[in-house]
Parts: sequence; C-alpha cells; structure tokens
Amino acid sequence: MNVQSHLFVLVYLPLVLVLWRVLGGRAGQSAARIFLLCAGVAFCGWGSPLSLAVLGAEGAVSYRLGRRILRERSRRKPLMWAGALLLLAVLAFFKYTGFVLSLTPLEGLFAPPVRLMPLGLSFVTFQQLLWLRDCYDGEVGEDVSPLDYACCLTFFATATCGPITRVGELAPQLRRPASFSWDGLAAGLYCFALGLGKKVLAAGIFANGANYGYANAGSLAPMDAALTILCYTLQIYFDFSGYCDMASGMARMMGITLPVNFNSPYRALSIKSFWERWHITLSRFFCRCVYFPLGGSRKGTAVTCRNIMIVFLLSGLWHGAGWGFLIWGALHGLVQVAQRLLKGKLSLPKPLAWALTFLFVSAAWVFFRADSVKQALTMLSRLFAGGWGLPSEDFAAALPLEAMSVAFSFIQYSLLPGGMGLVYWLPLLFIPAGLALLACPNPLAQAERFRPTVGKAVLTTLCLVGSVLFFSGVATFIYANF
Repeated sequence: MNVQSHLFVLVYLPLVLVLWRVLGGRAGQSAARIFLLCAGVAFCGWGSPLSLAVLGAEGAVSYRLGRRILRERSRRKPLMWAGALLLLAVLAFFKYTGFVLSLTPLEGLFAPPVRLMPLGLSFVTFQQLLWLRDCYDGEVGEDVSPLDYACCLTFFATATCGPITRVGELAPQLRRPASFSWDGLAAGLYCFALGLGKKVLAAGIFANGANYGYANAGSLAPMDAALTILCYTLQIYFDFSGYCDMASGMARMMGITLPVNFNSPYRALSIKSFWERWHITLSRFFCRCVYFPLGGSRKGTAVTCRNIMIVFLLSGLWHGAGWGFLIWGALHGLVQVAQRLLKGKLSLPKPLAWALTFLFVSAAWVFFRADSVKQALTMLSRLFAGGWGLPSEDFAAALPLEAMSVAFSFIQYSLLPGGMGLVYWLPLLFIPAGLALLACPNPLAQAERFRPTVGKAVLTTLCLVGSVLFFSGVATFIYANF
C-alpha cells in the first residue's frame, strides 16, 4: 500500500488509529495486537499478496532460531550464523540476482519473481538480523511471543522505509500501549502532516528537476547541471526526512515511540557527523553487526580504516545492486578514512567545513541517483563545460507539480507580457526556498516539547490538504526501493 495515497491517509490510517485505541483500552491487549497484525499484513500484502508467504516463512524461521539461541547458549554462535546466512541469502536472491547475472553471459535469462518480494525487504531483513544479534547477546527476554514478533515485522509505520527497529524496543510498547492523550495525538498529527508535506510537495518538486536533468544529462548547460545535482540533494532529503517524520508521527498517535532516524544531516560539519545524523538506525545496525565484530577501532589504525571501508561498501550495496551505489559507498568510506587519519591535524572554520561537507555529499549523490556510472560522470563533467549563465527555461518549466504548472500557465496567458517572467522565475524560487527549509527546526524535536497553537494547526491543515490535492503523479518514497 502506498503511504502517500488517498486510501492510506483518508481510510486506512484513521481506521487503524481508532480501532487501536479502542481495543488497546481493554484488558490483556491481545485483541489490539491481533488487530495490528491484521492491519500490518493488509498493508504489506496489499500490492503483492503472494509476498506474505515469503515474509511469513522467513519470520517464522528467524523467530524460532532466536528463541533457540536464547535457550541453547552453547550453540548460540552457529545458530546465529545459520540464521544470518539464511536471511542474507533471501535478500541477495531478490535484490542482487540480476546484478550478478549482468556480470556473466547469462544476463536476461533469469530474474527473481518480483511478486514474491516482500515490501521493504531490506529493512525487514536487518530487523531480523538485529533480533538474532540481540538474542545472541541476551538483550531480549523470553517474553517476546510469536504475536509480538509478527507485529514488529509488519508494523505499517516502519515497514516501507524504516527506521530499523529492534524487537526489544518495539514489542514492549505494542504490548502496553500508552494511555490516550490529546497532546500526543496532536503532536503525532503535526509530525505526520509536515512529513507528508515534505514528501508530496517539496520532494515532488525537486524530483521533477532531478528527473529532467538526468534525462538530458548529455546536453545540460553548467547551471542546469548544478541545479540538477542540487535538486536531487534536496529531493532525497525531503523524501527521507519526510517519511521519518511521518513514521514517528503515526507511531506517536498510537502512543508508540520510534528511535530517531534523521537529525538535520545537511547541517553536519564533517562526513562522520553526517552519518551520525542520516539514517541513524542503519548506522547503528552496521556498527553493531559489522564494525564492532570486525574489531571496530580497537586493533590499530590500519584495521580501523579497513573496517570503515567494509561498512561503507556494504552500505552502498545495501542501497542497491549497481556500481553507482558501490562507488557512492566507497567515496563516503574514503572520506571517513581520510578524516580519521587527519584528526587533530587539520582544523577548518565552521562555514568552510559545512560547505565542503555539503558539496561532497551532493556530488556523491550523483553516483547514487544516476542510471549508470557513465551517466554520473557525464553529469559531473557538464559542470566544467563552460558557458555559465541563467538556468534554461526548460529546466524552470520542469520543476512545478502538474497542478502548479497549470496555475503558472494561467498567469502567463492572463498577464501578458509580464506573465513570461513570472512563469520563469516562480518555479526557480522553489530552490532557495528548499535550501531555507533546511534550517527549520526538526519536527521530531518540536514534538518532544509540543504545544498546540493556532499557527501549528493552520500549518498542519495546509500540509494535509495540500498533500492530498497533489497526490496524483507523485512517486513512491526513494527508500521504499531499498
């Protein structure tokens, strides 16, 4: 089910919230969890019911292995490795078969059945790996029931794009829903509305600019190429931060607290700081399950640098099967290694440190977004083609959402000849507006000390109504593809 759809926002979510609160107020809480599981199954299997068979079989095996790890301490390591290899094998089959075959003469002869691929498979796989790791370390109790585990894997707020939750931090909240609070409901709705607005309105606009630029990468003028790169930098920011706000808002309305997954990463003064703010739960997973087991930073500089590179190469591979993702991960890893080696030897003024960090992150996103390494290099080369000037009219015209374009066209034909200037400049103003929004307070931080006001009520209403009106033509979340 698509989170940014009329069905989800106007029917599914209100129904789930009401029934969760009604059933959660009864003794035992079992009815509430059974309902939540049914709601999660409907959400995950809406577009592909057959995928539930894969998710159910995988979840049943990982749950049983985790329980055995808790009880059979002498065999916990082989059991954990067996479960991890099984989960990774399923993930590799669905996500990387095509990429591996593309390196052989067998390309095109076989493709994994997409209809069987569970929604958010990467996130669910890492959630199950964390479960096995927590069982191995004895950080979960025997009180996690199959119902608890199934509810965690199918929880609709995190199924699509995370955050990557630990069963031990989510299951107790599902067993004991917090008492209803109008302030909690208002804070959650505020986060959800702002997140939805970020995704549908902001990310949708910048996606148009990025799509236009990458579709015409070979012929872009330098200014158009620079704005294309900036548009994708803003698109993925509003796309991912928008969903994190939505997920936390939905959970908060249910009386559930999710781990913080996004904390203004474009304010970072270094790449290390960037990864402490961007996809925080993914970094937590790799630290816990890869970096620390490899020795972390305890075995000398050379081993530490090796471990950093392994983590970032795996991070790139997790995001997608393609050379561009691997290059993106390698670039971040190399800069992290360089910063570690130069720690204490180089100090930059904060404005310069921020600018260099932002420029590097934006340039690295090119390999992440491009359809091929060749296209990425072409895009970067257009920056040095010479002939810098104003953005082209075609680029400006590509930015607005469809309904906005209609409105701008009306202005153009109604205000001749001044309309032409408005139609050109109004869309371009979205870009400085998007940059200005980066400095706004994080909605999740606002929710912690939330106090309802008329201004917040108006903003919430505008974001909800505006998003619902602009749903058509907006693509799914970028991270839903991972």
